[in-house]
Amino acid sequence: MLRAQQRFLFLAALLFAPISLPAPAAYTQGLLWKIERAGQAPSHIFGTIHSEDSRVLTLPKPVQTVFDAAKGYVMEAVLDANAMQTMLGAMTFSDGRTLQQTVGPATYQKAVAAMAGYGLPEQALQMMKPWALAVTLSLPKPQTGVVLDMVLMQQATEQGKQTAGLESVEEQIGVLDKLSLQEQTIMLEDTLRHLPEMEQIFADLHAAYLARDLARLVRISDEMQAKGNRELGKKVMHQLVDVRNRRMVERMEAYLKPGNAFIAIGALHLPGEAGVLKLLARKGYRVSAVY
Repeated sequence: MLRAQQRFLFLAALLFAPISLPAPAAYTQGLLWKIERAGQAPSHIFGTIHSEDSRVLTLPKPVQTVFDAAKGYVMEAVLDANAMQTMLGAMTFSDGRTLQQTVGPATYQKAVAAMAGYGLPEQALQMMKPWALAVTLSLPKPQTGVVLDMVLMQQATEQGKQTAGLESVEEQIGVLDKLSLQEQTIMLEDTLRHLPEMEQIFADLHAAYLARDLARLVRISDEMQAKGNRELGKKVMHQLVDVRNRRMVERMEAYLKPGNAFIAIGALHLPGEAGVLKLLARKGYRVSAVY
């Protein structure tokens, strides 16, 4: 049961990394940013990548120092047992439909072959919605189930920090779960078509992240987006990126006001004219790179 829970936590943690972003005009280098405004103690925003890579899981000293000193820890969404149950419920059909009936025999057989090694029995695979399977196949196969977001959460709990989320899991899930079954099938077919390229893409993403190169992360993400259905990608991107960035900025102000908060969100949410850092600057915050 613990392995299953870790697997779903792993999927939940990676699920909402943005698909694409506009080319960034600012805030292109750095993962840790100080957020300041007169009359408020400084807070920090840290860009994460949802990864099991040991090079990622060990926090750089400047990041660890700021994290340890923070009073509160804020993440995109708190992934507790209720959130996992909600996630699992949204990923699967509950009305008797099956994946094979939805996507057709040919796409289904490709999906079965692609899922070999994920440790999921075919009976469970039949219950998965197309978007959930597309997301699963878009991620590296989980090895330990421990990703950076979980490491930060564990450290925050051990240090007795107040912990909160900027969004609910329901809000995040709704972006993909509200897609029509036709759109979900297109998403799955695009994913299956480009599976051979994913290993190199993951390697490139990790290299860009470790170099703290947000502009390069955006370029890689844009290249991935260009390989799929552009119309569908644009629709999903607007909800996953633009809408969520604005929502997160509005909600994080409640934690910025008392100050000394450590806020961890996906690194691709940070740069660009529609990115979180630019939105905060427009609200009058002074934003500066720390690491």
